[in-house]
Amino acid sequence: MSEPDELRDGLLDRIGKPMSGGGPALAPDPVNLPMIRHWVDAFDDRNPVYLDADAAARAGFGDVVAPPAMLQTWTMPRPRIEGIRERGGSPGEIDPDTPVAVLAAAGFRGTLATNSELEFDRYLHVGEELTSAAALESVSQLKGTGLGVGYFVTWVNTYRTTAGEAVGRQRFRILKFDPSRSAADLPPRAPKSAAADAAPDVANRPGDTLPAFDLDVTATVIVAGAIATRDFMPVHHDRDYAQAQGAPDIFMNILTTNGYVARYVTDWAGPDAVVQRIAIRLGGPAIPGKVLRFTGAVTDQRTEDDRRLVEVTLSAVNDLGPHATGTVDLTLPA
Repeated sequence: MSEPDELRDGLLDRIGKPMSGGGPALAPDPVNLPMIRHWVDAFDDRNPVYLDADAAARAGFGDVVAPPAMLQTWTMPRPRIEGIRERGGSPGEIDPDTPVAVLAAAGFRGTLATNSELEFDRYLHVGEELTSAAALESVSQLKGTGLGVGYFVTWVNTYRTTAGEAVGRQRFRILKFDPSRSAADLPPRAPKSAAADAAPDVANRPGDTLPAFDLDVTATVIVAGAIATRDFMPVHHDRDYAQAQGAPDIFMNILTTNGYVARYVTDWAGPDAVVQRIAIRLGGPAIPGKVLRFTGAVTDQRTEDDRRLVEVTLSAVNDLGPHATGTVDLTLPA
């Protein structure tokens, strides 16, 4: 029988409820071309439907569309840089009653994104305004990790236009941890299978194999991605802060990883592809000086009406091991 955990029990009472009492967050700006250009340049993503109206029309989008992986970026709040280290990377003062703030106040001050699952109902057009509303989905038992002891916290963001139309959602998981405590502080658990963290063997799966893509990860690549995704968390640009959190160096944020995953798949699939879902799990960090190799393969496909539904399983690996593993669902003309 596990020991009582009053901290977790208090958070479990909030399952299904909003993460904060402030209501849905309004995006600072409508979907706009300058931010799309910034994204395209930061990720070197040359899919023409993002900036070329004629190419977007030929692909069936009507007009230019925002890269789908930008969905979370539009509602990221404007940051107040002063004091951001002391706030643990939060762009501004946060509601002290949110689950994340409650855990930080209890000593679990470290934050690391671990999983992201993005679903897209449709692509966004310039001028649309978005809101996001987050609801708590789960809080894990207290776990020991290589970074320290902590809880995995999962919530679901629902993205809507200001007219109320749902355009996508994201299931997002973070680890809130105390770096001063180790797994030795917890009761022993059954060892986890090494296969759980292994990269998928995409080379030996049925279907088309995507060409490998090597990303030369530099500090510039990491910082450019963080800025393009409006993520000013210090671990993505401040080496001293990152190392104090137990990381070897600054490291790529999960939004940037999503951006490169989307680019990798659409570079292969072409501008007619429509990404419907991106689901990734993070492993080791992507840090400067470690080339990140993306590989992937088609693991499922079927035809419905005039579209071909394709699932791609992929991994991004560097010298430290798997950085990201996951799947992308997309549709292509039949």
